[in-house]
Amino acid sequence: MIKSRRVAITGIGLITPLGIGKEQNFDALFEGRSGISRITKFDPSALNSQIAGEVKNFNPQGYLSIKECKRMDLFCQYAVCAAKMALQDSGFEIKENNA
Repeated sequence: MIKSRRVAITGIGLITPLGIGKEQNFDALFEGRSGISRITKFDPSALNSQIAGEVKNFNPQGYLSIKECKRMDLFCQYAVCAAKMALQDSGFEIKENNA
């Protein structure tokens, strides 16, 4: 039998085609803007569809060191940066145990 557990969402971090961070995303949603546009990260001319939702203006260096950025795939950078945004948004602080 699966026991249900309670979950509390305490912070939010968003990296989406609508923007970076909760403010940009919420503003775009409320204004009815779309994150879908012509593909710019590669030449899509050989594809049937040439539109997609791309993350634009993403700079991971506000959350990761240059060394970390070089070691991570772009999608891992998205995940780690969004997690750090959510943690920051929650106000939760991780303190090292010096005992």
